[in-house]
Amino acid sequence: MNETIRSISENKIVPYLKFGLLAGLVILLYYPEIRFMVSEWSKHEYSHGFLIPLISGYIIWKKREVLRASPVQPDYEGFFVFLAGIALLVIGHVVFESSIRRYSLIITIMGLIYFLLGKRMSKILLFPVGYLIFMIPIPYIMFKSMAVHLRFINTKAACTISESLGIPLIQDGATLLLPNATLQVIDWCTGIQSIVAVSALCFFYAYLTQRSLVSKITLIILSVPIAIIGNIFRIVINISLAYLYGPYVLSGSIHQFQGMINFLCTLFLLFIVGSIINKIEMKLTSKKT
Repeated sequence: MNETIRSISENKIVPYLKFGLLAGLVILLYYPEIRFMVSEWSKHEYSHGFLIPLISGYIIWKKREVLRASPVQPDYEGFFVFLAGIALLVIGHVVFESSIRRYSLIITIMGLIYFLLGKRMSKILLFPVGYLIFMIPIPYIMFKSMAVHLRFINTKAACTISESLGIPLIQDGATLLLPNATLQVIDWCTGIQSIVAVSALCFFYAYLTQRSLVSKITLIILSVPIAIIGNIFRIVINISLAYLYGPYVLSGSIHQFQGMINFLCTLFLLFIVGSIINKIEMKLTSKKT
């Protein structure tokens, strides 16, 4: 009896030991990419990146009972997923495309779980591992493409709102001409980082609070226009401050502090929308019953 229990225990521990060993090798293999991402997180624009692995770890911890109850059944199909991730890493080095190398990390991790822990484990861990995609800075080409469209939307909307508030200004493309200042909506002011950060936190918030898949998807979709509206509001505040006190108030720590307050207000608006969606769903459910 004792030998049987020992045998079962060993059968469960061995795959985890193999997984830990290979996971360590994967970290060494991807160390240059991980180091780059941490360096990017240290910048103000991507500071939300530090939260993503912590949130992913928390979700895994929440699933600990399900994971313990799930059988460990290594599946050789996962080896091909693992190889696909490594192949993308190699291709990224060959074509000098850093984004391919970084996104391949997610595929490599999922392939490792699928290969050594089994298909059921990979399904359970799909969301927390996939969530790590938000820790990767968006590719430069995607960033520029989004910036071109968002710059026009933000500038036009901010100009219209500011004029309705009685602020005299002239729009010239992405440039706003005030009587005492000239403001330009550059790529970093289009709110792309805010959209990514808000979307990342929205996925987590929807996972924790929304009951149905429809509610989760609805909230996630709404997070994008909410982030855009929040950034337009930030630009309007900058225009107002520059008009009232001069452009010097938009530099240094004051500007960063104002951006942080605006981001927190955007998150607060997101939470309100999430609670409204929850209440609507509860009412619809009660009517059906």
